[in-house]
Amino acid sequence: MSNTKRVFLGDSLTMRHNWSGFKAANMGIDGDTTAGVLRRIHQTHSADTIVLMIGVNDILNQLPLITIQKNYMKIFKSFTSDQKVYLLSLLPVIDDKQTKTINQQIRTLNRWLKEEVKKHDISFIDLYPLFLNSSETGLDRQFTSDGIHLTSKAYTVWEGQIKKVLTKD
Repeated sequence: MSNTKRVFLGDSLTMRHNWSGFKAANMGIDGDTTAGVLRRIHQTHSADTIVLMIGVNDILNQLPLITIQKNYMKIFKSFTSDQKVYLLSLLPVIDDKQTKTINQQIRTLNRWLKEEVKKHDISFIDLYPLFLNSSETGLDRQFTSDGIHLTSKAYTVWEGQIKKVLTKD
């Protein structure tokens, strides 16, 4: 994979990290959604490998789950057969009264994504359990600066999981 062109595609969680250790372009955009990825997916057509995490902003913007799923299906269909795609689960957000529903929706979407990718020859990487607090109700405080965005410690965990998968392929 030495000549591989890799792209990390997603929202602020992707954007706010330096992925150069993976020899990858960072196509993360603050506040991006599945609809935003759909509008710019054509920019990834020359990439051999795509690492994608998107959807938490859709949930935060109270988009219906069915709309998010429809957008994902369009995203999946836009990848070419010679591209290797890794879909990352959404991460939990901090657990408090206001975020219980958000975390439930994230879990529901992750379960659907895990099944849906099997129809599209896309690899699913479940990061969600690695970021949970001890009661498994939300994002562990050590991994966040504001309840959703990640600390350097969180990115170390994320990178570790990606390295395991990318070095196998």
